[in-house]
Order: sequence, then C-alpha cells, then structure tokens
Amino acid sequence: MSLILPGYGQLYNGDINKATWLFLGFSLLAIPVMVVIALYLPVSWTFPTLLLSLLTIIGLWGYSVVDAFRTARRLQDYVLKPWQRGSLYVLVLLLCNGITLPLLTDFVRDHWVESFHIPSASMQPTLLPGDILFADKRYNRPGFKQAVQRGDIAIFVYPNDRTNYYIKRIIGLPGDVVDVDGGQLTVPAGEVYVMGDNRTASKDSRNFGTVPLQDVVGKARQLWFSSDKGTIRWERLGKVVE
Repeated sequence: MSLILPGYGQLYNGDINKATWLFLGFSLLAIPVMVVIALYLPVSWTFPTLLLSLLTIIGLWGYSVVDAFRTARRLQDYVLKPWQRGSLYVLVLLLCNGITLPLLTDFVRDHWVESFHIPSASMQPTLLPGDILFADKRYNRPGFKQAVQRGDIAIFVYPNDRTNYYIKRIIGLPGDVVDVDGGQLTVPAGEVYVMGDNRTASKDSRNFGTVPLQDVVGKARQLWFSSDKGTIRWERLGKVVE
C-alpha cells in the first residue's frame, strides 16, 4: 500500500499519526519545495538542490514502504479497529491521490512554475531539442513585478492552435517599430512581436503575427534536464536560459 502512496501502509497498520506525517512530508517535498527551488534559490543552487530533494523524496517513499512492511510483520495477530474498513482506504486514496495532489499540482503549474519540453530547433543555440526547462508562471501576471521585456524568452499560447504552447524571444513590445526582412512593422497595443533565435528555422511572428500579451504565460528560467537520442547532455543540466 505504501508503494502506491507514502503513509498508506501505515494507515493500514493503524498508525494514523505516522501515516499523516509521511503523506504531508511527501506532498511538501514533491510540490511546494520544488517551487521554492525553481523560483527562489540562487540559480547556482537550483540543480544540486533539486537533485537532493529528489533523493530525499525517494528515500522518504522507501522508508514508508520498509516501515509499513516491518510493522505489519510484527502485528501478525493485530485486530483491526472499527474504522479500518475497505471503504475508508478507498476514500483516503481518492482524497489524497485523486484530489489533493492533483489540485495542488495544477495550482502550482497554473500560478507558480511549470516544466516544458523543447521539441524543435527554432531556439537554437539557446535551447536545443530535448531540453526540459522550468518556466516562471508568475511572469506577466497582475500582482507580480515581472513585466514583459524585450529579450525575454517567453512561453505563450500559439495563436493558430490554442491547445499548444510556443517558446520564442520577445523582440518587440507594444508600440515598438520592428525591422523585419527589410520592412518595418508597428507592434499593436497590447501585443508583442516574437522570433526564434534560429531565424532560418523558426515559425514565429513573421508567420502568425503578433501575440496578445494576455497569451504570454511564462518565462523560461533554467534547464533541469536535457537529452539527445537517449544520451544525457550533462553539461546543460542547470544551465540558465537567457
């Protein structure tokens, strides 16, 4: 049971306190702590701290499994308490795995930080296919002092398919005049002009036009993983995106 959810096996063994603390510890390490690491620590600390947190989560989960197994072996003649019914275990699993963790995860992804995978070469050499990065979702939101600026590498809703996200560099702000392919464009109010760093292989504002500011949903912060055809690019782990 603890393989499914840390603390779940302890609940079966009748140790409610340990079950609660193991689940809370796992939840805090897996989500809020990751937010702090991704957004608030000095950039040089991000990758090693992230790795340490991941090892701590795995260790906590492993401890939960081993502790539940050993306790259950000692309690071979254990008499179940009245509240220990199958329906309770199902309810706890639904509340924790089906509601609490998904809601907390969605809230963090919508308002604080989200991970994005880079599938194309449109942002080379800054970003490579196979890079996975943290994006700051506080960016361009009311109440946060992170206004959109020229040069930012931003994540935005793709205008021609709102189920997809694109990542490009912001070249022009509202009211700017941008020189593009020998001509000039005035950027409309409330919109931005975006281009990929790999100009010859990028689908950007030259193709789909300017992007509404309200559709800019995040700013690339730091790579936390990168691979190419199954090979890890160790030198890119922890690289700041700028």
